[in-house]
Amino acid sequence: MTLNTFRALLKGLVLCGVLTFVVACAGAGAPTPRIVAVGDIHGDYGAFETVMTRAGLMGEGGEWTGGETILIQNGDLADRGPDTRKIIAHLRRLEQQAPAAGGKVIALVGNHEAMVMTGDYRYLHPGEIEAFVDSQSEARREAVWAENKDAVFSSAGQQDETLTEEDIKNAWLERIPLGLIELNDAWAPDGEIGAWVKDNPVAVVLGDSLFVHGGLSAKYASFAVEDMNAMAGEALNTQTRARDAIIHDPFGPAWYRGLLRDAGETADSGANGEALTIEDELDIILGQFGVRRIIIGHTPSIEGIKCNHDCRVIQIDTGMSAHYGGVISFLEITRDGVFGHSNGEVVKISD
Repeated sequence: MTLNTFRALLKGLVLCGVLTFVVACAGAGAPTPRIVAVGDIHGDYGAFETVMTRAGLMGEGGEWTGGETILIQNGDLADRGPDTRKIIAHLRRLEQQAPAAGGKVIALVGNHEAMVMTGDYRYLHPGEIEAFVDSQSEARREAVWAENKDAVFSSAGQQDETLTEEDIKNAWLERIPLGLIELNDAWAPDGEIGAWVKDNPVAVVLGDSLFVHGGLSAKYASFAVEDMNAMAGEALNTQTRARDAIIHDPFGPAWYRGLLRDAGETADSGANGEALTIEDELDIILGQFGVRRIIIGHTPSIEGIKCNHDCRVIQIDTGMSAHYGGVISFLEITRDGVFGHSNGEVVKISD
């Protein structure tokens, strides 16, 4: 581990990797099989297991039972809960199993995956770190300490000359808990998790629906999905923290919340920063991508799946993780219409 990597760790950063691309899976109006969309899970394996079972996608042994269904997980598997590693490992198994039955698993990248992969650890749950502890973790951390202690002593001494070497090491150990080094490696672009996440999409078009994690502003409506893919991949390959990079941009697919503003309300979200009403913005986005609706996570609707703006925007983040205490839910799209499933109740949302 280089000194720069160590310093990044001390700041609570991760030197990770690239993620996300955008996939156009089918044109608007094209016949599609059953689609199931699942919102933010945030490290809660119990919620993951329940929603997958209720949607008929997973059997008692954890195997794929969804047949030709397309599952779209709308991002934010990570942060706030302890089971992120377990959830991702299981989802990847289902991803491998589904094609044999004619199905498909697509995992979108949410803002929390982007945060972890570019070094923002603010929302990590202690259990997410503990999940990486193994029999070599103590020795591994001691080796990192030995390699970097001189630099740590020098930096700490410049800040406070009264600190003893024991004080400095103890403070360092508190900032680098067992498992953090391993988590950092796992989320790197060639790591156990990062190698998978970096290839996942930020947006998907299926039939007449556009799926993104946060939302999509008119600023990005002129970009083809392939262009957004390339932009996101490059941003994460370089581990940029630039606020205007697509993976961090508050107007971009991982972060944008502007599609939930009130009718008639404007936002400076146009391609050139011009103010647009929500109605005009949706006309631009849906028209550009040739879809009827955009399906988003990111902003919780704790009471259940929610339609906005004549169901042109559908919220499927229902806070199902223990952190939020919301309801277990999924969205189902079939040839018969669009259905919201929340805690076992089914409501037809639109045709």
